[in-house]
Amino acid sequence: MLTTTAAMIRPGLPSDVDAITNVIIKTMPLDPQWDYRFPLRKQFPEDHFKYTRMLFEYFLDPSYDDWTVMVVEQADPAGGEKLKIASISVWDVSYLNKRKHGPEYIPQDPNREVDRRGGSTRRDANQLHFTAFADGQAKAYNKYFGGIGPEQLHLQILATLPDFQRRGHATTLCKWGMDVIRRESLKDVSVMASPMGYRLYARLGFGHVATVIIQVPGEEEKLTLQAMKHDSVTDAKLANL
Repeated sequence: MLTTTAAMIRPGLPSDVDAITNVIIKTMPLDPQWDYRFPLRKQFPEDHFKYTRMLFEYFLDPSYDDWTVMVVEQADPAGGEKLKIASISVWDVSYLNKRKHGPEYIPQDPNREVDRRGGSTRRDANQLHFTAFADGQAKAYNKYFGGIGPEQLHLQILATLPDFQRRGHATTLCKWGMDVIRRESLKDVSVMASPMGYRLYARLGFGHVATVIIQVPGEEEKLTLQAMKHDSVTDAKLANL
């Protein structure tokens, strides 16, 4: 475990699922992609909680070892000494199994498992937007990062509770990934950045690769993401500053 000022970073555990679900539900609506995918979450809060929690059950399941969840805990600013999960990150670490089983290894897909358990009919989502978002991200990842091969780390989700923002927690979690690519001799950390995260990633040395438009054919509404990466060369330069 690593510590920051009055805070601690550690791997997420299955017992953290409710606390992590709370972080996601309270934080992600600040990001445009959440409204795009889940415009009916206030009308159907039960579905929103159920399927968000279900997704993180898979991310936190030790048998789903293509994924690592890291959390930052800090004392609640409202008072008390008990640590509270303030920030979370979800990492695609499938490079480990690709090294073990070969580059043709097919990573686990928690979203597909949620779909099999009713996620494809969840009432809080716009299913056309939800599918366009998933398909668009997958195509962009393959186009801009797929040629790199298995030797990379991908940041899937990053979120910090509003009351704990601007304390460096998201930076701490990103730097965890930077440490991994240096330690594991990986080529880069990749991320599909939303408008909310773009400035943070740019400040940390992530380079812009491409602009990605998510849009259902025939609709005017669209979502703009940025494909970004922080490579091992950049990481080595920053480490020497």
